[in-house]
Amino acid sequence: SGFKASSAEVFSSALRDNGRAVLVGTKSFGKGLIQHTFPMPDGGGLRLTVAEYLTPSLQHVTKVGGAKLNSGVKPDVLCESKQGIPQNIGADLCVGVALDVLESEGG
Repeated sequence: SGFKASSAEVFSSALRDNGRAVLVGTKSFGKGLIQHTFPMPDGGGLRLTVAEYLTPSLQHVTKVGGAKLNSGVKPDVLCESKQGIPQNIGADLCVGVALDVLESEGG
């Protein structure tokens, strides 16, 4: 979903890139940077990007300059659900779509 970042993006991409998962949902947030904050003598800090996560297929997941174009991990099957975590998980639209995908994949 659009609220998942960093490790969730890399993990889900690794599963997909290795043929272990079909991603269902919305495009992820696009947070693939590793930053370090260096303390400054005046009490402030300098935040520096020191690395970037890439998917196993070497795709970037990071928003560049705040742009939303081509950032985040795109799902294989788009499904938007605005209800949050439902009390009855079976009532969620995207859970139903995911189950359909599993069935069609032979899972």
